[in-house]
Amino acid sequence: MNIRVDKSEEALFAAAILGLVVLLFFWGIGDIPFLSVNEARRAVTVREMYESGQWLLPSMNGKPYLAKPPLFNWLSLLPTTLLGGVSEWGLRLPSAVFALSSCAVVYALGKHLGGRRVGLYAAMILAANSGFSLFARRAEIEMSLTGLSLLSLLAAWHYLFWGGGRRWVMLSFALIGLGLLTKGPVSLLFVAAPLLVFAFLRQPRAKAYLCDVPGWLLALLVGGSWYLAVSLEMGWSVWSPVLEQDIVTKVSGEQSGEGWYAYLMYLAGDFAPFWLVLLVRPRQLWRAIHARAELQLLASSVLLPLLVFSLFADKHPKYLLPAYPAIALLLAWHWSAVRDAQQGWRRGLMTWLPPLLLLAFIGFYTLFEARVFVHRLQALPEIRKTLVNYPSHPLYSLGAPDMRLVYYAGRPVAELNVDEVQAHAGEDALLFVRAPLLEQLTWLEDCIQARFAPYLTNEKTLLLIRLGPSCQTTR
Repeated sequence: MNIRVDKSEEALFAAAILGLVVLLFFWGIGDIPFLSVNEARRAVTVREMYESGQWLLPSMNGKPYLAKPPLFNWLSLLPTTLLGGVSEWGLRLPSAVFALSSCAVVYALGKHLGGRRVGLYAAMILAANSGFSLFARRAEIEMSLTGLSLLSLLAAWHYLFWGGGRRWVMLSFALIGLGLLTKGPVSLLFVAAPLLVFAFLRQPRAKAYLCDVPGWLLALLVGGSWYLAVSLEMGWSVWSPVLEQDIVTKVSGEQSGEGWYAYLMYLAGDFAPFWLVLLVRPRQLWRAIHARAELQLLASSVLLPLLVFSLFADKHPKYLLPAYPAIALLLAWHWSAVRDAQQGWRRGLMTWLPPLLLLAFIGFYTLFEARVFVHRLQALPEIRKTLVNYPSHPLYSLGAPDMRLVYYAGRPVAELNVDEVQAHAGEDALLFVRAPLLEQLTWLEDCIQARFAPYLTNEKTLLLIRLGPSCQTTR
């Protein structure tokens, strides 16, 4: 079966894929509460920055929070300011925009590498990816870093392969600086480091790029401005715990229990079933990479971050997300080549599997996501509704509060231990405790105002207890 389509049909198909990608990334992103602790951390931080008007020094649950640079917070503050308040939609909007821009870039690069079909396959393989589509719909830093890294690589691509002038180099370095403002020095692994490997492959323009002193100064100016401002405000010692927690511990700290091959397993899951094409004519892909400098740069953009993160003690699938566009482009290149060599139902399967999988992801997020994660969602709106009746009561938590609780409580929740609970017993306040009550706190049994179950997991229940004289009157 050899199906031929004219250019107008190809354009119509491309427009249809664009519409599906937009639906996947934007449809209903504000309809469900924040699902993860990290999402809630971003939301609490943005809310406190918005309410205080303090954009330089982020805080989370009333305490300074400098573990992550503020660019994601600043981007989220734009829709928050326009909407007049923090919302799930506003916090998730930057991720959706960067995800859409990433698909547009891989389409453009794929079209340049092998024609419109390769570009479309690249965009669909990237979008129909369980990890990428998830983070496109979440208030997470990694998607912002992915978009900025890819845009920086695109600017460098103009200089390296399309004869662009130095303005493209400066643009690329400016975007590297924004990456530094998104997640710190680790962002260099996704643009500068692959270009360093590419330069060792005897690519003179890559060497000229890396030796551009004004470009590096621009990246340092953009990326280091916030760090300098905070240091002048709070002193240089403020970075010691950040370096210990986010660099030393993750690189050489306690092992997570996962082997060096963990990221290969993550990639196999996220890129299923497309990675299976690598088992078909792998030498053909290797010869293509060996012959084309563009494919060599893409391979460097995948292999170097994969190697470095595999050596880290702390492993998470999201760390490798900025390499996903390059993986999608390499897979799309090989997918198209293998498809062209097939006949009959195999060719038809390879033609229609990407858009069908894209439709499947849209169906999951629009119809089933809220049902699958109902145990995480159910209690959060109920907590917000209940606390409306206690607008001025201080909030406490036995142990460290989950940031989802803090966000939906609408104000800071201070951490207490058992002895501190007893010390605050006379204060007219509210205390959150996970059931069952500890033996030392059974005297609070009659002060329980509400029970929220399931709370974040199917097995957990959260108790809301009223402290102070008002509790005594309800016994």
